[in-house]
Amino acid sequence: MHTLRILPDLRSSVVESMPAGQELLFTSRRTDADAALLARPDVRPFTWRALRHALRDPDLEVLEVAEPLWLGEWRRAVRCIAAAKAVRVLRRRPVAVATYAIENADARERLPTRAGRLRLGLSLLLLDAIVFGTTGASENYLRTFGWALRRVRHTVLTPQLDACSVCPPTTAPREPVVLFLGTPSERKGFPTLMRAWELTGAADRGWRLVVADPSGAASGDLPAAVSVTVDPPRPAVHELLRTSAVVAMPSVRRPGWREQIGLPLVEGLTHGCRVVTTPETGLAPDLLDHPLVFFTEPGDAESLADGLRRAMDGRSGVTSGPPGHTKTDVVAWWRASENALATREPCHAELRRTR
Repeated sequence: MHTLRILPDLRSSVVESMPAGQELLFTSRRTDADAALLARPDVRPFTWRALRHALRDPDLEVLEVAEPLWLGEWRRAVRCIAAAKAVRVLRRRPVAVATYAIENADARERLPTRAGRLRLGLSLLLLDAIVFGTTGASENYLRTFGWALRRVRHTVLTPQLDACSVCPPTTAPREPVVLFLGTPSERKGFPTLMRAWELTGAADRGWRLVVADPSGAASGDLPAAVSVTVDPPRPAVHELLRTSAVVAMPSVRRPGWREQIGLPLVEGLTHGCRVVTTPETGLAPDLLDHPLVFFTEPGDAESLADGLRRAMDGRSGVTSGPPGHTKTDVVAWWRASENALATREPCHAELRRTR
C-alpha cells in the first residue's frame, strides 16, 4: 500500500477511480453506493484500530484526509494527521499528509469569525501537500488562507474529463435524451429544469428527459416526456450516460452551499455527453472554452431552456476539451511531494499527465 485515503460520504465513482496501491477507509457512505464495489478488500469502514494498522504499513507514503473546509470532518482529520506524525517519528521515515480540496462555497461565509479562520488557517500548516480539484476551489482557499498556503505545497489538477475509467470508447449514436442525475432538489436546479423543459418544446421534437433519482424524491405531476428512474444500479447509470445525448446540471447557489464540481458534469463529459450547467460549479473557470459545455444563468428558466436547445442542436462526436487528471496523477504529485519532503528538494507545482 502506497497511499491511504480516509474519506467521508463514500460514493461509487470514488471506488471506480481508485489508483493502484491505495487503500480506502470511509467514515460514511452514500445510500446509493454500489454494494459490490464496497465489498473490495481495499475498501473498509474507518475505525481507529484500522487506521493504526494501516499506518504501520512499511510501504505507506501518503495519507490523504478530508479537506479542511469539510468542517464536520476536519476535527477527525486532525487527529488522523497527529497519528501519522507520530508514525513519522517512530519509523524515522516521512509519511506525507495530503488533501484533495474542492470546496467552492466562500470560506469567509463558512467561517464568519476571524478567530475561526485563524484556527483553520493554522491547522492547514499540518498538511504537506494540497491538490485543488478546480480553479474555483484554489481561489476560494487562497482568498482566505493565502498566508498559510505559502508554507504548503499546492497545485491545481482538474479531474479527468476525456474518458470514463469504466466504459470502453463507443461511437454508437446517441438517443434524443436529456439526463438529470441525482436528487431532484432546488439547489440542483430541478424546479428550474422542469419549467425550462416545457419552454423548450423538446417533447414535440421527440426528445425525452430522464431523471435518475437515487432518493425517489421526484413525485407529483411531471411535464410531458419526463420519466423517473428510482435508485438505478451503477451499471444502469453508466448505460444511461453512454446512450444519452445531453446531461443537465443547472445548479443554483443556496445559503452555505455552492456546487463544488458536480459528479453529473464530470460523468457527462467523460462519457462524451453535451452538458448544460451554470457558473456555480467550481470547474466553471476551467470549462469556459470546452466545446461540450453550455453555460446558463442559475435559476433562470428561459436561459436554461435556451441552453438546452443549443445542446440538443449540437453535433455529436465533437472533440472533447482538455483531458484533466486522474486520481493516479493526483497521487503521483503527492508522492513527489513526499519525496521532496524526505530530500528537502522543491516540488514542482505542475504535473505532466502520463498514461
